Amino acid sequence: MTKRNYDTRTREEILAGARMQSFTGNPGLEHVGLRELRTLDRFLEFASQQGIGTPSVDDFLAFVEAGKSTRPLDDLRTAFDRLLPDGAGVRDTLRDAIRLKRPRSRRCDWRGREQILQEPEMQPYVELQGIEDVALADLRVLSAFLSFASARNVAVPTTEDFLTFVEDVTSSRRLRSLKTALAAILPQHPVHLPLDEAIAEKSPARPSRAGTKPRPTAARRVAKEAFPAEWRTLLENMRFGVMPSLDLRVPAPSVIDSMEDVLREYAAVQIAAGEEIAVTVAGLRRFLDAKTAASATKMNPKYEGEGNRIATRHTAVMRLRQFATILGLDTLVIAAIRNHENELRKEREDEVPLKFGKLDRLPGLSESWDIARGLLDEAGSQRLAQTRTRLTNEAVVVAIWMFLPLRLTDGQLRWRRDIRWDGERYRVDIVTNKATEPLRGRLHPRLMPFIDALILRGVDPAYIDEMRARAVEAELPLFRDVSGRMLAKSYPSSVWRKHFGAGAHIARSRIHTELGALGPEGVEAALALCAQRSPKSHAFYAGQAVRDAQMRDGQDLIGEIIDECLAETGEGDEDFWSDE
Repeated sequence: MTKRNYDTRTREEILAGARMQSFTGNPGLEHVGLRELRTLDRFLEFASQQGIGTPSVDDFLAFVEAGKSTRPLDDLRTAFDRLLPDGAGVRDTLRDAIRLKRPRSRRCDWRGREQILQEPEMQPYVELQGIEDVALADLRVLSAFLSFASARNVAVPTTEDFLTFVEDVTSSRRLRSLKTALAAILPQHPVHLPLDEAIAEKSPARPSRAGTKPRPTAARRVAKEAFPAEWRTLLENMRFGVMPSLDLRVPAPSVIDSMEDVLREYAAVQIAAGEEIAVTVAGLRRFLDAKTAASATKMNPKYEGEGNRIATRHTAVMRLRQFATILGLDTLVIAAIRNHENELRKEREDEVPLKFGKLDRLPGLSESWDIARGLLDEAGSQRLAQTRTRLTNEAVVVAIWMFLPLRLTDGQLRWRRDIRWDGERYRVDIVTNKATEPLRGRLHPRLMPFIDALILRGVDPAYIDEMRARAVEAELPLFRDVSGRMLAKSYPSSVWRKHFGAGAHIARSRIHTELGALGPEGVEAALALCAQRSPKSHAFYAGQAVRDAQMRDGQDLIGEIIDECLAETGEGDEDFWSDE
């Protein structure tokens, strides 16, 4: 470790030295601070030792070569400014040395508008409409970038090129100034997209409160580390796709997550009762009783029955039975759990799913489509790229999920892999995560302006072919933020929850409801759109469509009977239905 030598001399000691005699009587000496005075004396000593008469830039740099800071040179500059007359050459030399010691990102550009417009790089833009509206400061930045691009033979700048242009600074201010200039002379040009991405990359991250408030510890669950070793090993093996027997199929990752969550709650109940953590019939009863008791403590009507609905109890029992089967427990225990699972399944048929309550509050198809179009129209009038991109993404999510109600995992679409342009229409080729059921075919023409807007992102529609080709070639995500990053998997549900009060899953329920009313063909079409081929799903939605049709027919019959009775008595009710 280098030992520092601190200069502790007083002002009187320094002024009494022989080196300072040449400044005796100088009126500016009393305005030189003690720190600057010490630095000046050290430099005079250095110059005397080196035999320096008139110091050069190299002499000043040699004086401070042991350190990285320009502070000694700054102090020396202050002292010379107080002691030497204006125009003294050594003052300018010292300033040049300071710039070389620590190059500044700020460059003093004193060029005028006329001088800039006469530069060779500016000639293609001089006659463009809007060039006179560009402020001088922005024009200087534009000129600097054009010189930068010309020196590197950059014809079509990328995000990396823009970032290289400002690599000597930490702020995005220069890029924003460049964007202002380009927006005036090249509005709606594709160059704005990589520039927006560079600005987002260069800008400091916005402060986020995520993670500042830790999630409370689950009161009715234990950590999986509390599981028996056999349970932990089995769960880890299942996540790696390893099963105890070749006859057993590996559950989907979402099923394993659900299974682990149920086991954590089940283990907490067993521990609270002082029992061994093992799947037993008595443990199952205790587990379901605990769910009922926990649900009864919820006083808010909004959460009435939460965690204890028949569908929830059925899922929990089913996960316990599945885990017990994979674990290889006694067949009698598994049979008892399965019997209770079957009873709950029957009871579940009489329970109205919560999603149907949300479905009743959902706007109709026409109103939903108006929401999508309104978002798209609003996006087109926005000047801020962030706002325009957000509104466009929301509009496309609403529109696509109305026609193609994808699951969240399947909604992270990419060009070329999942969606492409066949010359006339957009086509999708999605292998869904639900039993790898494919979704292939052309998208409806109504979706074309939405997807076009998503590709253009504010660029002139004349560039649509070029932008499509770029997206396909780079396999870009369909849904991106202003920096070009793919949006989160949960984004579609966030959008639907924002505009409709329910997650994106409600779109599948509406598809089945609307198309199911058209009869068997509608049921088949809804199953195809939702990538569902399970016989149980087919039977459920077909039966639901039949029941809905029978209900409508029954009401129509009652209405006809009433009409006949009124016709026989001659007591019509036309006045009741009239507008007057």
